Amino acid sequence: MPIMGTPVPADAASPPASESEQLPPPVTVTDPGVAGSPSDQTVPRSLQGDVNVNRSNSGTRLTSSTSVFRQPMPPMPDTKTVGPKVFRGWLVANYPDLNLAPKNSIVEVKGQWDDSGHVLHLFGLLSNRISTSKLNATALDGVAVLVVDCAGEIPNAGLSAIEQFVRKGGYLLTTDWALDGCLARAIPGYVEWNGGFSRSELIDATVVDPDPDLLKGAVQRAYWKLDNKCQLVKVNRINDVDVLVRSATLSREDPNEMGVLALTFKYGKGAVLHLVGHFDSNTDGAFNNAVKDPAPGIGISLRQAIAANFVMCGLKAHVSDQSTMASDDPPEQPDAKKPTKAKTPKKDKGEDAGLHF
Repeated sequence: MPIMGTPVPADAASPPASESEQLPPPVTVTDPGVAGSPSDQTVPRSLQGDVNVNRSNSGTRLTSSTSVFRQPMPPMPDTKTVGPKVFRGWLVANYPDLNLAPKNSIVEVKGQWDDSGHVLHLFGLLSNRISTSKLNATALDGVAVLVVDCAGEIPNAGLSAIEQFVRKGGYLLTTDWALDGCLARAIPGYVEWNGGFSRSELIDATVVDPDPDLLKGAVQRAYWKLDNKCQLVKVNRINDVDVLVRSATLSREDPNEMGVLALTFKYGKGAVLHLVGHFDSNTDGAFNNAVKDPAPGIGISLRQAIAANFVMCGLKAHVSDQSTMASDDPPEQPDAKKPTKAKTPKKDKGEDAGLHF
């Protein structure tokens, strides 16, 4: 369902290709607090796993209008060393009923420039790390979330495995160059690299679609650390892709003048999140606990909060799927010739590390 916004002047946007592709007006964010709290926002339709996408394209807003960027920005942040206490504290505050996920629920495809496993560990979320060459040989049936790190150069056989994983209900998170190396090739047609690059800079970030699940515990305006030569995004299927965050600064560098920083879309039974930039720290500060863009009031960065929420939505969807499958199984029929004996449930070795919502 759309979020109320300010109409676009007739000369503020390029004309759409057809009447069926009319673009919705841009959002003017009015609440400086936690994302998702505007009083005029209607409750969106939830999809499996509580990722809310395709809400009449409330976040796509792909016009060159600057009305979404007119709200004041918070002060420029200082780089902070942020340890597991802060990351885990944020996670527990937003997901108080969740125990740690089993390690095999999250698979990270190792990249040269990003290290999502590091930041997942800071959150207290365990993951299995594999190389790009091992992806096709890795069973993904029991995996809830697949994270493809930048640079994300996936072989063709692995691309097919990723497409099937998402289509069957998996959640795919890609970062930076994994746009061109993975996402646009595995699930073509939705988004692509437009040939543009960012600079290494700290830029303004404005939430244009306050998704109540992906922006949980986040803020609507913050700064966003970009690495040198982050790939910029072109959205092709404007009726299917929800843009979550944009930047006025990046829009001036973007060949399409959109400045997209984060987007999501549904595919099959699953969902996709792409970040322009990294989940962990960027290459000029990688593999340590330095956060150059901590968001006001939450300690971690906006990009990390969005990515963590997406991971949690994927884990929740996975648990829901397993519960549904278990309820669909027919009950065992006792042997009529032998009396049945009540069995004491045997505790699974991984029970304490299971997911409980």
